[in-house]
Amino acid sequence: MITKIKILIRNIQEFLERNILGGFIQELTWKCKHFYDKKWTETSLKSINLEHRKNLTQIITSLHNIDSVMEVGCASAPNLQLIREKLPNAKLVGIDINKQAIKTARNHFLLQNDNNAEFFTKSADRLDDFPEKSFDIVFSQAVLVFVPPINIRKAIHGMLRVSKRYIILNEYHLDGEPNGLFNGGRWIYDYISIIKEYSPDAEISMQPSGFKGGIWDDYGNLVIAKLKK
Repeated sequence: MITKIKILIRNIQEFLERNILGGFIQELTWKCKHFYDKKWTETSLKSINLEHRKNLTQIITSLHNIDSVMEVGCASAPNLQLIREKLPNAKLVGIDINKQAIKTARNHFLLQNDNNAEFFTKSADRLDDFPEKSFDIVFSQAVLVFVPPINIRKAIHGMLRVSKRYIILNEYHLDGEPNGLFNGGRWIYDYISIIKEYSPDAEISMQPSGFKGGIWDDYGNLVIAKLKK
């Protein structure tokens, strides 16, 4: 009985996100996360030793001549902390929908006397304020899984627009699902197909996500799109 109720709730959630509410539910949940999980922003800030973060950092910093990096959905910026260790002179920008996480990230970098890192309260599909081709790399990690189909193309198109060279997505990927598969309250997409809609000449490769457990084992992939100049 409990399983049937859970399935019904997920079906209702999928219908609402896909057809009526779009990202409203997920955005509200993440905007308010610091209220119902009071330690979250500090826990995020200190989570630099997680294996998937190290894996992502290694891939990003192994690319050549990287002078600017944006993270979409940075939380309190643990990934950008690790990237800063490898790229001490790069311009770093993080955006997140949770204003307390952005405040925590900003304060951390200021305490490090790092004036080349900026943080903004924005959602993944609202990058319009950033100029075209502003960053060498734009990336996300476990963020687009919360973006419903009505918003996903705007998010991907925005990331492609502001990137000069690469976008990197550490997300759930499944070939043949350009319009989204809803699984366990998360969205799974065919990112290769979506990227190709806007950047048909992009060179795209995939690597293991670095995450372990749950549906990450089935769908977790790190999608790397090298953009044509």
